[in-house]
Amino acid sequence: MKELHKIIERVILSEKSLGLRETQNVYVFNVNKHVNKNEIKISVEKFFNVKVDSIKTLINRGKFKRIGKYTGKLSNTKKAYVKLKEGQRIKALEV
Repeated sequence: MKELHKIIERVILSEKSLGLRETQNVYVFNVNKHVNKNEIKISVEKFFNVKVDSIKTLINRGKFKRIGKYTGKLSNTKKAYVKLKEGQRIKALEV
């Protein structure tokens, strides 16, 4: 298993993710592309000291960007929607 800080790359704070957090107790993270749901679950439970109910993952395809006449592709990213058990909250991420 990878190190905990290398699995979860960053927390996504957007209107949609904050709405999911308030209504359904779901937190959204950008994670490493090569990890599976079990590794994400273990790292969230150990790092934030909470119990995970379910995880949904998706891969965002990288967009093509252009600078002048040169085109390039941004890398793919992986998102994880982590639903916590009833009554659980991540206090460090409360705004």
